[in-house]
Amino acid sequence: KSVPPQDTLRHMCEYCGYRTRIFGNLRTHKRRHTGEKPFRCNICEASFAARYQLTTHKERHMDAAQRRRRYQCQDCNMGFLSSRALYHHRPLHKLDKQFKCTACDKSYSQAAGYAQHKRWHRQQNERATAIT
Repeated sequence: KSVPPQDTLRHMCEYCGYRTRIFGNLRTHKRRHTGEKPFRCNICEASFAARYQLTTHKERHMDAAQRRRRYQCQDCNMGFLSSRALYHHRPLHKLDKQFKCTACDKSYSQAAGYAQHKRWHRQQNERATAIT
């Protein structure tokens, strides 16, 4: 049975007709019309309509070292600027390194690292053949 769009998007902005199924989204949206900015920076007093805007803004007050400490690897304490960078770093600690180089004894847990390593071998071979 199909649900009419009005039922799924039951919360509507009385200013412009914007609709959403999540009430919190409507509350944040309405602040565009009212100018309300309840989220205030405790460092510079800037204010924002949405919490995520304040969170993003606060990173401007951090130096690079502080930002890197926000996302820290539990295995090696290396810090990253984003959760995405940490996510891509994590497989480096896996014991199962399925990408094994046939030219040497190196192995990699990620295909990207292995591909970069193969390029290195290829460049070394090209240099060796260019010299002879």
